[in-house]
Amino acid sequence: MHADVGMLSAADRRTTIRRAMGAGIVGHFVEWYDYGVYAYVATILAAVFFNQSNPTAALLSVFATFAIAFFARPIGGLIFGHLGDKVGRQRALAAVIILMSASTFAIGVLPTYNQVGVFAPLLLLTARIFQGLSAGGEIASASSFINEYAPNNRRGFYSSLLPAASACGLLFGAGLMATLNAIYSSAEMTAWGWRIPFLIALPLGIVGFYVRTRVEDTPVFQALLKEKKHEENPLKASITQQFRWIAVAFGATLTYGVGFYTVLSYLPSYLRTVSKFDTATVFSITAITLIAHITALPLWGALSDRVGRKPVILFASVALAVATYPVFQMIASAGTLSASATGSAILAILIAGGAAPLFSYMAEMFPTAVRSSSISIGYNASVMIFGGTAPFIATYLISATGNPVSPSFYLVAAAACAALTLLVAPTDSDAHLGDLKSS
Repeated sequence: MHADVGMLSAADRRTTIRRAMGAGIVGHFVEWYDYGVYAYVATILAAVFFNQSNPTAALLSVFATFAIAFFARPIGGLIFGHLGDKVGRQRALAAVIILMSASTFAIGVLPTYNQVGVFAPLLLLTARIFQGLSAGGEIASASSFINEYAPNNRRGFYSSLLPAASACGLLFGAGLMATLNAIYSSAEMTAWGWRIPFLIALPLGIVGFYVRTRVEDTPVFQALLKEKKHEENPLKASITQQFRWIAVAFGATLTYGVGFYTVLSYLPSYLRTVSKFDTATVFSITAITLIAHITALPLWGALSDRVGRKPVILFASVALAVATYPVFQMIASAGTLSASATGSAILAILIAGGAAPLFSYMAEMFPTAVRSSSISIGYNASVMIFGGTAPFIATYLISATGNPVSPSFYLVAAAACAALTLLVAPTDSDAHLGDLKSS
């Protein structure tokens, strides 16, 4: 482990690591609760913020707004990744959680289309762009923070808790929406109930901010500053020195990036609009899917500590490319809770295999001085282009082809491209360019 932490007693070392992991994880939970709520109320937002003369066009507009915000992610990643490498991961993490919570809260107080007309979707888009800026800065700083604190032989396991926290945030959001739908009528939810989960984001953000400011920056980054080995321009150094590995990170992200937004984010809307399930059934399937994903993540992460990051992501990508089409056929044709839940859980478990080792895989590619900037470029660019557009593309494919299985084509292509990237990338031992060496 890093020297400063290694000098502590065993009990103090465990406490320090738990606090560090908690700071990264709790903030990630809040970030993705905020981000996931938008997807869960997509059909209501379509009715509230857009002209209802064409409901399908309104829903497409909601997902287009969802996707457009992802173009802000690389910008946020560049800004906060640069700050993370310049002034520290901890400060960047504290800033992004406040930005995300404030922008999510803002959605909860926006005027509707009936109140201000076309200004309503414009204001919604503005809030979403700020959410995108925050989300883009979150992942790189959190990945660097977790991996720089984690023990060498458990880095995959601890890194897997980041996507697990994301899924827990989504599960909490889904549970909250199910509770609200049980308490309030459909008319009440459309009138004002949809605002509640967005308003809750602010107190959650305050809690996350408090937790993150109670932990010091990573020992390896503090040592970098002390020895004056940090980069004056981390962004420039990342692009000029690490471009090859940024490209590997870009490709390796596809399985998780597209899988997450196709299965874990878009699926509730798919189940409502295509499978015609009621709200309670949609929540049950969503909960089962997320629980399967959350349970599988630390298992895949621990496996990557034994066999390496690349083999695990490669296996999961190939398996997902093979399984996605028949699973979507099962979900679309059976039309039952059990079939849909089973199929969704299978996909969620395979996506977990692409997610759990990913953040260690990326962190171990890059040296400390440019780690946050480099991860932010590769990961956010991949998610911006292919992940954030997944709900829009899935909705469009169904509308254009009339084939309810058509969203699977996009996920199959993404997983296949990730597998191809990993097949041509160097092995783990060659890819670890940074100073986080597995022992």
